[in-house]
Amino acid sequence: MNSTATIPNQNGQRIVRHAEYYIHGGDVIFRVDNNLFRVHRYFFTRDSAFFRDKLPHPPPPGEFTKGSSDNNPLVLEEVTIVDFERFLWVFYNPKYSLYDANVDEWTSILKLSHQWDFTEVKTLALRELERLEIPPLQKIVMYHSYAVDRNLLQVAYTALTIRAEPITIEEGRVLGLETALQLARARELARSSGPGKKLQSPVNLADAELDVLIRDLFQLPTPDGGSGGRAALPKPTESTTSIGDDGEPQSGTQTSSNPLQGLGDALNGAANGHASNGPTNVHVNGTPNGQANGRRNNHKSTRADSASGIGAIVG
Repeated sequence: MNSTATIPNQNGQRIVRHAEYYIHGGDVIFRVDNNLFRVHRYFFTRDSAFFRDKLPHPPPPGEFTKGSSDNNPLVLEEVTIVDFERFLWVFYNPKYSLYDANVDEWTSILKLSHQWDFTEVKTLALRELERLEIPPLQKIVMYHSYAVDRNLLQVAYTALTIRAEPITIEEGRVLGLETALQLARARELARSSGPGKKLQSPVNLADAELDVLIRDLFQLPTPDGGSGGRAALPKPTESTTSIGDDGEPQSGTQTSSNPLQGLGDALNGAANGHASNGPTNVHVNGTPNGQANGRRNNHKSTRADSASGIGAIVG
């Protein structure tokens, strides 16, 4: 979809009429960036409360309201030309009921339908996206961004839980802290066979148990629509190392009610250490990481030690 130039001028800026979506029978004109789109307000006021407010009724004859002419278009903010082209295609698709588009195109449609409250268009976009292969990480981030029913993400959550590779620091940044913590906990519990015993791999839960685990941690409804009971999840253990009265290291094991407390402590410690120029001690699997480096007071060592600790725990 390309733009072509029929060029009026407005405040010195070159404005062009869109090659495909400047429709002469249209009755409302939108401006996106430097492109003018002339389309039918019917689609917008029928399906969107947002546009029913923006376009409450056709302008009376002789009156110039927003969207009534090239010189007075309704400007759409925070929208790209490509996204708007893809969105308009839903209404002006020449193949009628055949909606053949890729993940990026449907993502644009999902984004704008969510932004402008087009309920039916959003449902269409989700229906088509569910038919396509989308990497689990990309799907989770997309669906979270556009307030999609998280029950549709069970397969994606499960894929990141059972994969061999741990969640990386970069993936954690993209997912956000809360989701990264939930996935870290799911990965740990899925590899635990019971209190006091941990397995590094493989996943040690049957499919049904894994299903309950994911639904429990991510608060997904049960297939029958009920809230369901919470799974009896094994409590992971935390190894600790301390120095006894005789000066010798002593090891012990304790049950933790919050298996991700270490990551929270690591993040808090990193922030506090950076603010105070003091040492940061991060416990990774019970080992005081950075104990030997705790006396370093410069920012560089604090950030490096904290990042290494976080990466190990998230995995």
